[in-house]
Order: sequence, then C-alpha cells, then structure tokens
Amino acid sequence: MKTHNYRILSLLTALMLSLALLTGCGSSTADADASQSSGSAASSVTTEDTSASDASAEESAAEAEGSATEAETKHITLTVTYEDGSSDSYEIDTEADYLKDAIDTTVELGGEESDYGFYITSVNGVEADYDADGAYWAIYVNDEYGSYGVDSQPVTDGDSFALVYEVY
Repeated sequence: MKTHNYRILSLLTALMLSLALLTGCGSSTADADASQSSGSAASSVTTEDTSASDASAEESAAEAEGSATEAETKHITLTVTYEDGSSDSYEIDTEADYLKDAIDTTVELGGEESDYGFYITSVNGVEADYDADGAYWAIYVNDEYGSYGVDSQPVTDGDSFALVYEVY
C-alpha cells in the first residue's frame, strides 16, 4: 500500500508539474500567439492607417507646397534716404525671409558682423560713422522704427522698408 500511495503521490506530483508547465507555457504560447496575431492585426491596421496617412500627408504637403510657392515670393518696397535728404526707391520681389537677404542684390550694404547681428555701416557707398558724429543707418518697417537688425528683420509680402541715414 505504501508503494501504491507513493506511486499515486508521484503521479499526482508529476501531473501537477506537467499541468503547471503546460499552463505556464500554454499561457505564454497563447499570449505570444495572441500577441502575434494582434500584432499582425495591428500591423495590418497600421499599414492601412499609414497608407491613408501617407495619402493625406502627401495631399497636405502638396497643398502646403502650392500655398508656400504662392506665398514664397514677397513684394516689398525699399527706400534709402541719404545724409543730404535725397533718396532712392526700389520695388523688390523676393523669396527671402529676412531683409538683408531680400535687399542684398539690390543695394550695396557695407558693415560687419557683431554679437547682435549685421551692423550696417554704409549703404550704396554712403558711410555712416557713429563713432565720428553719431551717424547710423536706421531701419524703418511700414513707417515705424524697426525693432530688429537688418539680418533678423522678417520680410512679409507688402511690407515697406526704409534705410535712413540718421544722426543720434
């Protein structure tokens, strides 16, 4: 009887261990299978969503490119007023984002880079020497004194700019 109980106990232990292993492995396998199949489903959904997203992204990019192309060219006016009060006016079509780049091919700017940006010392060969007599080139934007330097002043379609020789 002892041998019989020992065999039953051994069989039950083996059965429980086998069941535990199968349950553990089965759930891992089942989880992995579920994970793989949900991953496949997610993958195919993602692929479909990506395709839809790609199509709408391409449409958005095309619209943005179209509007950006239309908005890229900006028409601005520039007036340069010299020390003697005479002035030159320019109509400029540009794709530049900042004033210096927009006017660089139209007027001759002299100056130097500083910690604060490009400092204008001359326009079309007319020099302003702040150290000698307090003269400088002021920037006006739409008839108001500019808040930015020439290389950081944003350019918007329809803006009017003025570079004016002034004495402080």
